[in-house]
Amino acid sequence: MKNIKAILPRIPEYYLIVLVLLAGFTPPFSISPVSVVCAIALVLQIMYKNRKTGLIIAGLFMVVNLGAAMALIAELGEFSVYPMEFWALLLGGLALMILNFTVVGIMIYRYAYFLHRYPADSIPVF
Repeated sequence: MKNIKAILPRIPEYYLIVLVLLAGFTPPFSISPVSVVCAIALVLQIMYKNRKTGLIIAGLFMVVNLGAAMALIAELGEFSVYPMEFWALLLGGLALMILNFTVVGIMIYRYAYFLHRYPADSIPVF
C-alpha cells in the first residue's frame, strides 16, 4: 500500500514519459534524440519536483493538447455524413483528450497549489 501511495502522485510524469518516447519512436527501433532528452527532463522533474519547471511542462502539454483538440475538430469537420469511422474517431479522440487534460489538471494542481501549501517531501493523496 505504501508503494502505491508513493507511485500514484507521479503517474502524470510517467504518462508523459511514455507519450514522449512513443512520439519519438519509429518502427525499426529508432528513437529520436529529442524525445530522449525530453524524457530525461521529465525524469529529473520527478526526482527534484521543481515547481516552476513542473508548471512549464504542464503548460506546454496543455498547449500541445489544445492543438491536438483543434486537429481533431478539423478532422471531424471533413465528414459529410456520420459513418462508423466518424464515431470511432470522435470517441477515441475525446477519450484521449479527457485523459490528457486530466493529467494536465493534476500537474497544475500539484505544482501550483499542493507543493506551495505543503512541504516538498509530502505526498498528495487524491
